Parts: sequence; structure tokens; C-alpha cells
Amino acid sequence: MFRIRAVESPPDAGGLRKVWHRGARHAELVSEIDVTGRVARHEFSLFDDVVIWERGRGFVTGMAQLEGSTRGAANVAFDLTSDPERVQRIAAALEPYSGRDRIIQHLRELVVTTQQGQQPLQDLGAVTGNNKIPDEVLQFSSKAPARSQKPLVWIGIGLVVIAIALALLALR
Repeated sequence: MFRIRAVESPPDAGGLRKVWHRGARHAELVSEIDVTGRVARHEFSLFDDVVIWERGRGFVTGMAQLEGSTRGAANVAFDLTSDPERVQRIAAALEPYSGRDRIIQHLRELVVTTQQGQQPLQDLGAVTGNNKIPDEVLQFSSKAPARSQKPLVWIGIGLVVIAIALALLALR
């Protein structure tokens, strides 16, 4: 997974914040983070493979009805039991990730644990501070505000005035 962009929503009434990660090649991760910075839920889709992990429940797998984006469990046809082949494909996609994003690392560790035959029901520790996602994640998602064209116009006008003044001085 690479070219990650993360976006965070404000907390809902229950204090859960959603953090969206979108990668190249139809990869998307939506995580719900509680007020203590711990993951309550991950929803990861890769093409049409979907895994959803919830604290206290573990993983369920399914197939996205719209390839590349689940946008909620309503668009997923869930498997009757967790599909080890889906988990294997998602583990293979997450394996090369070596970035510092603790949310992606958290999901990766949960998937690896599941692939090893265990069903992790509890999170693996805090992935964020109490009130924000890590700064290293935000640097990828923050969009620079649109620059106003007015300063550029004034610089251009100033350069034209200076050029005219220099031309007038040269003619004297």
C-alpha cells in the first residue's frame, strides 16, 4: 500500500472519530478511533475484497458490491465464515507497508495475527493521541490552502512599473 492520504472527521456524539486512508489501486481503509486513541473498528477494502474488524468481535470478510469502495457495510456481501483467501490477499497487500502510520500498522498486525490462525478481539494499543491523528499522517492529508492570485498580480504590476521607470531613465 502506498500513496496514502488520510482524512479525519470530527468526533461524533459517541466520541468516535473516523479516519479515512485511501491508497492507490483501489485500497481504502476507514477506521473509527475512540476518545482514548484506540481503534474501535477498521473497514478495509482492496478491489472487491473487504475485511471489517471490530473490537470485541474480530474479523468478518466479504465482497464489495462496488469494486474498490465499500462505503459502509450495506454495500458488502458478507461471507458466512471468515474467508482465509481474502485475508491472505489483504495480508499480502499490507505486508510491504513500512510507513509510520500507526493506524495502518495496527490493521496490518491484526491481519497477520488472523492469518496465523488467531482471532484478535481486542485492539493492540492506542494508535493516536486523545484528540488527533499523528502529525506524520496529517502531513499527507493536509491540503495547502488555495493561494490567492492577488499578490501575484500586484507583483506583476510592480515589475511593469519598475520596467517603465527604468526605460524612462534610460531615455534621458
